[in-house]
Amino acid sequence: MFLTLHAAAGALVGEHASQPWLALLFGFLSHFPMDMFPHGDRKMGEKAKDHGGHHLRRFIILITVDLLAGIAILGTGFALGKFEHPWYAVLGMLGGLLPDAIVAIPEYAMFVKRSEKVLLRWFYRFHDFNHNNLITFFDIPMRLGLALQAILLVAIWKMW
Repeated sequence: MFLTLHAAAGALVGEHASQPWLALLFGFLSHFPMDMFPHGDRKMGEKAKDHGGHHLRRFIILITVDLLAGIAILGTGFALGKFEHPWYAVLGMLGGLLPDAIVAIPEYAMFVKRSEKVLLRWFYRFHDFNHNNLITFFDIPMRLGLALQAILLVAIWKMW
């Protein structure tokens, strides 16, 4: 799932939390069910890790565009006053993004540094299993994944 969608879903669940710490927790937990469904980016990530070069550049460009789109969409939501509790929505959004940020730590150690001792390897394995094996034992083409995520993003926008 792309970062924009994780942030949007986190903001949605965070908005409905009764306490700030619950907004962060619910945002964090919202990440995992969303990753279980096929969304078309698995091969791109694997190619970036295994082959580097232009695959890695494409992956970095995709992440950059995703982040910019997320900032624009969520910024628009905040500017239009879509959230009754904007602080809770922000905490939920951060919680929704946190698992991918945590996974970056062991990924860097394993794939860039080629280290044997990897902090948070257990979390990496859990996230990878959830993302690639629990329900998404298959993947779909990137274009279809983007289209499905755009539909889901519009649905989330309507629920804000």
